[in-house]
Amino acid sequence: MQLYRAEMPGPLKDNKMRPRIAETAKTLWLIYVLLTVACALALWFAGMPAFDAIGHSFATIAIGGFSTHDASVGYFDSPTINTIIAIFLLISGCNYGLHFSLLSGRSLKVYWRDPEFRMFIGVQLTLVIICTLVLWFHDVYTSAVTTLNQAFFQVVSMATTAGFTTDSIARWPLFLPVLLLCSAFIGGCAGSTGGGLKVIRILLLFKQGNRELKRLVHPNAVYSIKLGNRALP
Repeated sequence: MQLYRAEMPGPLKDNKMRPRIAETAKTLWLIYVLLTVACALALWFAGMPAFDAIGHSFATIAIGGFSTHDASVGYFDSPTINTIIAIFLLISGCNYGLHFSLLSGRSLKVYWRDPEFRMFIGVQLTLVIICTLVLWFHDVYTSAVTTLNQAFFQVVSMATTAGFTTDSIARWPLFLPVLLLCSAFIGGCAGSTGGGLKVIRILLLFKQGNRELKRLVHPNAVYSIKLGNRALP
């Protein structure tokens, strides 16, 4: 239980998927295995050899970023494979508690109701748009589709702390790799396999900063920090 709590940020420490920690571990194991199998099958159907598909599914769901080839994912030179890996990186970068809620019969709305998930997706979309526009204006790639595919993959790979590559970012304008490096410090959501500070901590940092600014204007007012519909102590 102490190991479980140590991995969770402050406001989420007491959130449990199951009443018992052993049941929670089994639930996480089931979700992890299902995602790994789904990722391996998707990569295999996309044309990746079986051994490579299994190896990359392990590294994708774990957000480890290891590859069976020196050129990483770029070895396969496949926009479809790039997209599949990026999608599963996004899924793995989300709180596994949300995946459990979906498997328990709740609707997809459970994701959008989560403020951390909204911020996580918002950061990814913003970075993808910025990178796509900059790469397009600098004519780094020959087509808009390739530009979008490369931007989407590299943004998600860096922002989730995976580190997969499809192309040398030395070709990119200098500030883009720096921007992606900053996104890696944020990392994935709490309760995910992603690294970084976790999105929830950055979100709470902004909320705390906003509260302190309000207190400068109204020193005697009481402002609570809310995460969703719950006020934090």
